[in-house]
Amino acid sequence: MIGVCTRHWQAFLFVLTVILPCIVRSWRRPVIFSRYAGLGDVICTVPAARELMKRHPGAAFIYNCHADFTSVARLAGIADHVTSLVPIGLIGHWYRWLLAGFYHFANSDDVEVAGEKETMVAEFCRQFSVPVTEEHPLIEVSPLARSKVLEVLAAKKLDPERLVLIHPGPSWPVREWPGEKWERLVKQLRQHGFTSIGQLGVGRYVNFGAVEVPVVPGAISLLDQFTVEECFAVISQAKLFVGIDSGLLHIAAATRTLSVGIFGMTFPEFRFAKSFREGFVVTRVECAGCEHRKPRLHWITGCPHDIRCMWTLDSDEVLQACLRKLQSLEPSALNDRK
Repeated sequence: MIGVCTRHWQAFLFVLTVILPCIVRSWRRPVIFSRYAGLGDVICTVPAARELMKRHPGAAFIYNCHADFTSVARLAGIADHVTSLVPIGLIGHWYRWLLAGFYHFANSDDVEVAGEKETMVAEFCRQFSVPVTEEHPLIEVSPLARSKVLEVLAAKKLDPERLVLIHPGPSWPVREWPGEKWERLVKQLRQHGFTSIGQLGVGRYVNFGAVEVPVVPGAISLLDQFTVEECFAVISQAKLFVGIDSGLLHIAAATRTLSVGIFGMTFPEFRFAKSFREGFVVTRVECAGCEHRKPRLHWITGCPHDIRCMWTLDSDEVLQACLRKLQSLEPSALNDRK
């Protein structure tokens, strides 16, 4: 009972401090967008949100998401205000009359139905009957963020013109690729002349709190160096981004950065448009893609197969995928030995 009362009190305060001031300032009812999930999920709502904004000309737009990701809505231009109210559904139920629109983005991964059939971007568009696209939104970065990134790269002695970024995690353990394989990949890239390699990541994960993130030998640590907005800037600067299924890979899609994704318990066809995911490395084990099955099998609590989907992915296969992408940018690079 206490928990229920607390949530209703939080919703009422939200009305008093967010919704009513919006109405007073604009004399129009505001619109709420909501996706309280991971960074990649928020990015995937942007194409649908941009179309939905056309239905409400002149309205104020509120985007509600996890506090760590509120900058995405601002960068994408889909919010005048960003909030992080967990019981946002109460607003849509009890206070709908104060709103011009309430759009909670949900996909098949959130409900007990058959598994996913298309990308999240497409699902979010289809959910509200707006033009459907699979492409991630193009999100521009500010000159200030780009300037900060270049300063950090210079201090780390990383060449922004030949920058390769890797992201081993942290994430759910079943999404991570073993550290020794990352070490081998970095060593091989360096042998092919790509020596400006930075490792992105954070020492605090949304679901786990503080975590230890080892730096891959041969890579320069960029751990905890950037805000979310600056991550857009540094990834857009990279010649190649290599990473597991994560929010940073979605940033790479939103900045049109050439990428190699490494997939096991998820499938890239349910995350990214065909043009972006071409050349991704995907496991071939029979239990692959367990996250997309209903009911979910074991990706949160642990894997009874010792995460063999990721452990069996060979570093040579990832290396060749990386070299194909890099050679498409710089045909002579593979013969360059710095």
